Amino acid sequence: FLARNDRITLTALALLRDARRRGVDNVRLIVDANSLHIPKAVLAHLREEGVQIRVYHPLTLRHPLWVFTRMHEKLVVVDGQRYITGGRNLAEAYFGMAKMNYVDRDVYVDGPSAAEADRHFENLWSSADVVDLHAHVSESEPRRASKVLDDILSDLQCGDGFVSLNTGTDWSAGQRDVAAVHLLHDPLATEDGPRLGARLTDLIASAEKSIVIESPYVVPSKSLLDVLAAKAAAGVSVLIVTNSLRSADGVLAQAAYLKYRHRVARAGIDIREFKGPDSLHAKSIVIDGRIVLVGSYNVDPRSQNLNTEVMCMADDPETARDLLQSIDVHVRNAWRVDIDGRAPREVFPGERAKSFRAWFARVLLLPVIEGQL
Repeated sequence: FLARNDRITLTALALLRDARRRGVDNVRLIVDANSLHIPKAVLAHLREEGVQIRVYHPLTLRHPLWVFTRMHEKLVVVDGQRYITGGRNLAEAYFGMAKMNYVDRDVYVDGPSAAEADRHFENLWSSADVVDLHAHVSESEPRRASKVLDDILSDLQCGDGFVSLNTGTDWSAGQRDVAAVHLLHDPLATEDGPRLGARLTDLIASAEKSIVIESPYVVPSKSLLDVLAAKAAAGVSVLIVTNSLRSADGVLAQAAYLKYRHRVARAGIDIREFKGPDSLHAKSIVIDGRIVLVGSYNVDPRSQNLNTEVMCMADDPETARDLLQSIDVHVRNAWRVDIDGRAPREVFPGERAKSFRAWFARVLLLPVIEGQL
């Protein structure tokens, strides 16, 4: 979804280039056109090296409505056998290198469901929703870009690097065999089937004991809120973990959440607001201590109706236990919202200004743009 012009992104691009140099046949990257900040010279250099890049829904006169629909998914597929998905974008803030960072979560999968991830990427790559990216630059710029990527890798490994490329890590260590693993995703324009949000709502509706949802943004649809309220009324434990005003990375989505907070709380749903100081960005669901979902889907209108999203689903109590323990770390650093939808007063630098912006957004902007959040 997002690729900024910083050390994390340039390092990832350098590694993709080096994979192509090692002889890897297919090295491809799809980035959402609205969130592409990679310099043109770097893109031109990558193209010369054989790295193929396409963009999702660039702004064109032929497709003016593309501006509203974005590719929000994050997916890395290797050799059609392994993949990583989750909420993390290519930017320093998602890897602990910024002033304010994101607390995120990814899942690594090695096994048959990688074929589903590979097929989804192939279908997206060949779809009419993505186009080749051609960066026009002078002859000398790709050479300078090559040196930039070389220097990034050198600093990474020899200087004050922030990570080691040769860790000797056995990525299979700690893995467990899980039979029922699937990659769920929104259908492409040429594919049939329900949107991912509808499938997640159906899964939540199947809960018999417990529902745990962790999402940075909580602006539930009427159908989801009705399901959660009905489950809570039936005695199912329902917990939602999200950002507080302090940890929220923007006031618009937070203003929309504050509009719904009292309704959610009065439905008998336990809400916890992450205190920060970093911003919660993980998107996860655990149902009945057994069904696990991790991916890119936010509980908001954009994920439900506009963006393309992916979620990895597993049916495994042990994996669910591990995920619940991870979520509980955030719960222990969170405020509890009371039955009337009130949370403790947050006092932090800039609190009054941020509160005013959230109020302003709720009163004047939400009536116009809520469906775009």
